[in-house]
Amino acid sequence: MPNRFLGFLLLWIFCSTFSGLYGQNSDAPKQISNTYFLKNCFVVKQPGVTLAGQNVVIKDGLIAEVSPNIIPPFDAQMVKSDSLYVYAGFIDGYSNTGIVKPENKERTKINDPGNPPNDLAGITPQIKAIDQFKPSEKSVSDMRSAGICLSNVVPRGLMLPGSSDLMLLSDGAQDRMLLKTGTGQSFQLEPMRGGFPSTTIGVISKFRELYRNANIAGSHDEKFKLNGTGLSRPDYSKELVALYPVTTKKLPLYFKAQKTKDVHKALSLQNELGFDMILADVKQGWHHVDQIKKTNSKVLISIELPEDDKKDIKKDSLKDVKSDSLKIANKKVETLTDKNPEKDNFDQFREKSLKEYLSQAAIFEKAGIAFGFSFLDAKTSDVKKNIRRMIENGLTEKAALAALTVNPAQILGVSHLVGTVEKGKIANLVITNKPYFDEKSTISYVFVDGKKFDYTEKPKKDNKPSETGKFIGKWSYVVEIPGSTQKGKVNVKKVDGKYKITIIDDSSPNVEDTAEEIKLEGNNLTFYIMADMGQPVKVDFDLKMEEKSYSGNISITQFGIFPIKGEYEGQPD
Repeated sequence: MPNRFLGFLLLWIFCSTFSGLYGQNSDAPKQISNTYFLKNCFVVKQPGVTLAGQNVVIKDGLIAEVSPNIIPPFDAQMVKSDSLYVYAGFIDGYSNTGIVKPENKERTKINDPGNPPNDLAGITPQIKAIDQFKPSEKSVSDMRSAGICLSNVVPRGLMLPGSSDLMLLSDGAQDRMLLKTGTGQSFQLEPMRGGFPSTTIGVISKFRELYRNANIAGSHDEKFKLNGTGLSRPDYSKELVALYPVTTKKLPLYFKAQKTKDVHKALSLQNELGFDMILADVKQGWHHVDQIKKTNSKVLISIELPEDDKKDIKKDSLKDVKSDSLKIANKKVETLTDKNPEKDNFDQFREKSLKEYLSQAAIFEKAGIAFGFSFLDAKTSDVKKNIRRMIENGLTEKAALAALTVNPAQILGVSHLVGTVEKGKIANLVITNKPYFDEKSTISYVFVDGKKFDYTEKPKKDNKPSETGKFIGKWSYVVEIPGSTQKGKVNVKKVDGKYKITIIDDSSPNVEDTAEEIKLEGNNLTFYIMADMGQPVKVDFDLKMEEKSYSGNISITQFGIFPIKGEYEGQPD
């Protein structure tokens, strides 16, 4: 027997929706609406600005409306968001997200180690991140589950691995995930093995040579294009062509500078050559705050922190801050007695260094340096935990949220598109059950480019009520639709300790529709039925129950949301 519930309503919807499709193939798949409606939520518009009781409409990948007074569009999919917190999608300023780690291959024999091929030496600025990016790579979904919607992706490699691209972390086609191409060139103090440059000093020397040659070659190329008479044809080296925009400050250089000595080298090289620089993946930059502020360099702080307050900072970190302590660190400290002054000094230094490490973000905030975060070495499961540790060590929540949203949007030149929750911006959103920095908060939904990813706990199918016998009875229902009213009964029973709900349409009093996935949380009763209109159509019920009445909405896949209300009429049939 076909379902009868809301038969007139469904017939009206089909007639009004598909009246313009007469003569088309009725077997063609129906497209699910890409319009979403978030009701009665807290909207964190930007760091420090939270709006209560807001409704949000997402349509065609954009934030279409943010207001407390919005009627749900007829074709909107309702997202359960009452009292949830809506943030702008988080932005990763620098990482290898979506790029597969290369396999360990046998080292290629180099005929001339002093002048190896550029690709073996790690000089590949012509490579673009998008050409290596794989949407199916696990890091993409892992980052998305942590609330990161945008990632400035850098190719893997050595000293000059390639140019970065800003990727939307959805799950579509590779080219559809690109938001902005060529956000900058990446530079690392990563020497090659078995050839030049094999040392950090060699890498810097080689970069100077390439930078100056790129500037000369690019300038000559521009003159040749304007009037090549009497000029030799330019040498179109793909490496120098790719670096030329850095020499003319049309592209910034992302300088990976994790250690304090790396930051020092980066600032010195920038002062010498004059390029626009973004210090990336900074882990020990607090000693250079004044110089960073003076040069107006942009900064992406590493989200990675030491795993445990009780653990030592890595030996190389200690060496960078105070080399004398490495001698102590290399000893088996556990064999020293409690009264050993060497051990006491080491413990004190370790605690001081760890405190500085955890306080770095707060130091930058206090200095007035707007920074973003780099996710290069981070475990996505540690993202919130590590930010909370930064907050515990002096960083304000406002500055922490800015580092996840507005600051990287400005650094990457896309603040007009993302970074805040405003009408007209790309629908990159993170929705949490509590304020994000709350220890017990969890992510419920993530929207990337208007596509919803659901991280809510799936309801169990045991449909046991939370309160025994609550709301058992026969209830009326009234569904209002344009130009008509649909009426019937809702029977709520207990069978073998579980709820059983049946729907009876007044137009077909002898036919019952049985509810599935019944869930009662407090006064909120949800379930669904499947209506048969030639193909299954899911009808979701979301009811707020009172002692003698209820109200709420029904949501019909693809067709919209309609109000429903009813009253208690006595014992169930």
